[in-house]
Amino acid sequence: MLIDARSLPANQILETDVCIIGAGAAGISVAAELINAPFRVLLVESGGTEFRHRTQLLYRGENSGRPYPPLEFTKRHQFGGTTKTWFGRCRPLDEIDFEERSWLPHSGWPIAKKDLDPYYARAHGLCELGAYDYQAGQSDSIIKSSGLETKVFRFSPPTDFGQTYLDNLHQAANLRLVLQANAVKIALDPEGRRVSSIECKTIAKNKFSLKAKIFILAASALEITRILLVSNDVHANGIGNQYDLVGRYFMEHPHLFSGTLVDIPAGFPPEFLKLNYEAKQKNLGIVHALGIPESRMRKEKLLNGSMFLVSRPIYKTEDRYYSKDLADFLQVMDVLQHTTAPTFSAVKNMGRSLSHIPKISNILLQMARHKIRPSSQYAIRFQVETVPNPNSRVTLSNKKDVLGINRIRLHWELSPQDLDSFHRLEELTHDGLKRLGAQVKKINHELESDGWPVSMLPGKHHMGTTRMHTNPHMGVVDENCLVHGVNNLYIAGSSVFPTSGMANPTLTIVALAIRLAKRVKQVMAAGS
Repeated sequence: MLIDARSLPANQILETDVCIIGAGAAGISVAAELINAPFRVLLVESGGTEFRHRTQLLYRGENSGRPYPPLEFTKRHQFGGTTKTWFGRCRPLDEIDFEERSWLPHSGWPIAKKDLDPYYARAHGLCELGAYDYQAGQSDSIIKSSGLETKVFRFSPPTDFGQTYLDNLHQAANLRLVLQANAVKIALDPEGRRVSSIECKTIAKNKFSLKAKIFILAASALEITRILLVSNDVHANGIGNQYDLVGRYFMEHPHLFSGTLVDIPAGFPPEFLKLNYEAKQKNLGIVHALGIPESRMRKEKLLNGSMFLVSRPIYKTEDRYYSKDLADFLQVMDVLQHTTAPTFSAVKNMGRSLSHIPKISNILLQMARHKIRPSSQYAIRFQVETVPNPNSRVTLSNKKDVLGINRIRLHWELSPQDLDSFHRLEELTHDGLKRLGAQVKKINHELESDGWPVSMLPGKHHMGTTRMHTNPHMGVVDENCLVHGVNNLYIAGSSVFPTSGMANPTLTIVALAIRLAKRVKQVMAAGS
């Protein structure tokens, strides 16, 4: 059954057994696993099946940290969530990512990779990835001779969870799907041990509430943090925040180009050369990246990372390359073309790029006169892990959205260890490519005051704000994703990640959601 919350009578109470807040990859995965379960399920989504700007702008917030895209351009308020716009790149976390590493502060998951492997395999089905196989194949022997290691990624078509699974959810006898419903506050019992209800509003400010035996927060990491912090009627600092952990340890994957391959040696494995930024690509299947072995990470106390070779255009005259000026310009155009609600804040955040407009105008004029010619090159692009940093965090702004809820303030902070680890990874990777016979031309970056290249961009992978740990003094949720101290509130999504690894988070999000669904079935069967 599908319900449009805008049609509900004011102050209605929707009752169920299990209530899931958020219908992106996490929420839809949990709901799909609960179809035909012997209890009632309610799946609640802020957006609808169609994109609406007004709902999307609920994501607007403030940034007090290092440069970051406007928050309304980082996630999607719509049924299907960010799977409406994702690229489809998937890989499970590595074994080392789950371990407590002596050189990585605040590392260690309360589960191991082997505990998640069965759920990764099932997640492959939902993400339409084929077999759960990340073996490197025969070409890895060539790569290992250089001191590097093959990192296998699989690409989803990409699967739009909203489109692909809507009919199954809609037709499920035990499930109701509520759209256009914004969860704005969690109400606890007087002792603060159980969620009694969740208050919701539509954009038109129609109020209603949800009651359930079990609640699951499956929105984005930022939105989950916000609702926990604003729900402070019983616990003054917010739900799950008795030790000031909610919102801390915000993590991202820095993405940055570090060089180009001037020459690719004959016989270089073609599976490393499939990414092409000159054209939109789908159904890429298996793509290989480069990284360093875990043994080298341990020896040199490095963070995880991967390096992709990406075909992209370069523009030149007889004596000059224009790739940097054009890259700055194309970055601005990408924001304006691909964001869902371009605003002045987006353009303001790209101010450094816009400063090149006079040069770019000259470039475009010469291109029109056919004096600048495009050719292709393979760029070296890194995606790296960063340290879980308690000072990198999400808090509440004093400003409020149209529903009267405090907006988000993001403070993304990187550490010197992050930069040192990246530089060493870059050095090892460039040296390995040279051993393979490639000629590498390093980019001479303009640098921020903290040493990171100005052109470095976040992957929009929000992680870590409600981290998982068995000890409530060190984490917000336990190993089963249950909020410490609240015995019927669970969290699904990348906000529970204690560390980020280097892999894109969606596959792990889906695997954890499937694992959580199994836990919910067990709890319900035991008579929660």
